[in-house]
Amino acid sequence: MKSAKSLVIVFCLAVLNTIGVAHGHARRVPHTASDDSAVLGDWRGESICVVRESACRDEDYLYHVAKLDERPGRFSIKLDKIVDGKPVTMGTMECAYNSVKQALTCEFPRGVMRFIVNANKMEGTMTLPDGSLWRKLSLKKSAL
Repeated sequence: MKSAKSLVIVFCLAVLNTIGVAHGHARRVPHTASDDSAVLGDWRGESICVVRESACRDEDYLYHVAKLDERPGRFSIKLDKIVDGKPVTMGTMECAYNSVKQALTCEFPRGVMRFIVNANKMEGTMTLPDGSLWRKLSLKKSAL
């Protein structure tokens, strides 16, 4: 059986821990700098067609990801495909980034692009509005 003194110490430690948790001083997993920064920059890679009997063609891509000012978790992606070694801009779209899931989602009239960002790699898919898989995308952060 524990002594009264040790029970008082355990009780005090429990109270202090509870106060620390309530005030945000509990031990936490380190949080990296706004994790939004992981998605910023230039990404180069390939887009592979899943539906072979279609107008879809495998292509090399260069995506430029920038943060949208005053819109937390929102980003702009300028989409370039590489033709004869040179970038040809296809357009720009707005995307949402969930830093906890490291997931980038870009909805547009012709479908949805979803990516998972892992260090210097971004893997994803493009699905059509009906949900069918159209492309698989694989990109690496580029130093340009």
